Amino acid sequence: MISVIICAPDRNRAAGIAAHVAATIGLPHEVLLVPDALAQGGMCPAYNNAAIQAQYPLLCFMHDDVELHTPDWGLRVLAHFEADPTLGLIGLAGSRYKSAVLSGWASGRPQYDCCNVLQSTPGGAPARVWLHPGDAADMRVPVKTLDGVWLCTRKSVWEQVRFSSSIPGFHFYDIDFSLRVSQHFTVANVYDVDLLHFSKGNFGDAWISNAIRFHQEWNTVPLPTSIDTAPAGTEVAVQHFWLNRLLKEPISGTLRRRWLRLNKVVQTPALWKEGFKFFIFPAWQRLKKG
Repeated sequence: MISVIICAPDRNRAAGIAAHVAATIGLPHEVLLVPDALAQGGMCPAYNNAAIQAQYPLLCFMHDDVELHTPDWGLRVLAHFEADPTLGLIGLAGSRYKSAVLSGWASGRPQYDCCNVLQSTPGGAPARVWLHPGDAADMRVPVKTLDGVWLCTRKSVWEQVRFSSSIPGFHFYDIDFSLRVSQHFTVANVYDVDLLHFSKGNFGDAWISNAIRFHQEWNTVPLPTSIDTAPAGTEVAVQHFWLNRLLKEPISGTLRRRWLRLNKVVQTPALWKEGFKFFIFPAWQRLKKG
């Protein structure tokens, strides 16, 4: 029923995640492990090449640093797609709004962002990241963007849209794919599958560079785009959120300046305070260390 595709360069981790999927998925499946995504050029070609080999009508693309904590989670995936013939893609973290300004999948606005992910914490119990913009009983919420930690789609949808042939590396393949799928099908965040994520992600220079290239070169969907009509000021609110979100990330001074310039922070007085902190943070850290 489901072909599970995982980029897993570490052999031991690959064996562990394959066994974990077999123990939890609850229906006929196959696991296609991709050990050489880097050699293939990144997530897009790696996922596309693996999907060509998939034998089942549903595809699940997932990271190798996760655990599924819902028994028989594959049955829930199947139920979502059977319930809605327009459904093209589901995930566990996404947003109903995607800005035109530089950003990741999240908007930082509670009326738009969706998430149900258990995030590991150093030396403690996992913390559930729960963002739901509507009735908490609704297990499937339409969105425009999804994070790539766990994505499930119909093989027929992937055959129509596919991952981009233009995006190299390991960032923004997911935002691009979900945005393009949303042009033809319903994309949704689901809340009845629990996933534990062991990594917090990497938002350093590689991510910043891909964010810039995505918005300037790779994206083909008119932005901003939203499930609902967004109120005035939403773009500035998104910028505010990301300036704070990226503040402490290991981003070079050159790319910090470029981020500020491309987002026209100097021309937006409402962002001056956050922009200044974002700009001087590396220097402040050096002074603090003595």
